[in-house]
Amino acid sequence: MTITTRSIAQHESEWIYSTILTRQLNLSSLNDYIHQIPHVPLIVELYIFICGYAFNPTMVPFWLGLVNVLTCTGLSGNAVAKFSGTTIDEQWGKLLLTIDSNKRGHMNMAFYLATVLVTLLFTELGKASFATTRPKVPTSGYATIMGADDKNDSIKFKRRFGSLVASLKSKHSFPSGDSSQAMNLCLFFLRYVPTTSTVMTLGGYSIPLRDIVLFSLFLPGVVFARVFYLCHWIEDCIGGVSLSLLIHWLIIPFLRDYTVVLAKSFDLM
Repeated sequence: MTITTRSIAQHESEWIYSTILTRQLNLSSLNDYIHQIPHVPLIVELYIFICGYAFNPTMVPFWLGLVNVLTCTGLSGNAVAKFSGTTIDEQWGKLLLTIDSNKRGHMNMAFYLATVLVTLLFTELGKASFATTRPKVPTSGYATIMGADDKNDSIKFKRRFGSLVASLKSKHSFPSGDSSQAMNLCLFFLRYVPTTSTVMTLGGYSIPLRDIVLFSLFLPGVVFARVFYLCHWIEDCIGGVSLSLLIHWLIIPFLRDYTVVLAKSFDLM
């Protein structure tokens, strides 16, 4: 019994999943392996669930609030703001310091929300353009609700929080919107949310431990969770992360400047 009804051959029939990347890294087999993990311990799945659910639309207010709080604490009166030699955008950091302390968090919230919407726009355009098929969830032998399968011997695969993670997902698969948003969050924190937390020096830059954790544990966790819960293929997640990198390189700098204009019009500055 397999957990997905699509074979490797069917998966690779869509050209986006038959590139040299898929072949060289043997991603089709890796997709099948992750999809067919029978179950993991509850404590491990809690971590996977948190990562997999993190960018459900219902979580947007949480991330906005977190950006607000961390911006205010990172630039509080007792904090020593340092931008040169760090990964924080120096121009943006100094701009935040010119804003009233009660409005800095709101300014960064507005900017982050704008990056979320732009990332969403381009991922949805990508999904509509490529129109790829998501992994198919089997109709039997697969449990997606906590506790529903405890005494059922016919259940071979358990995803205790599968129904929650898969809720509100769109029809098509490539690129992964959650992976795009996860990379967007990591890059936004790295570049635009100052902090005085413990730092490590990498490549000549001082990088907060907060951001190292985001890139090393949270981002890979989101990618794995989206595949584990049969929402995506690995290629979708690679595409989502790459798209977000491209957006931050080509679009976000202009969006940052436009956010300043809007902030002035709403008297946030």
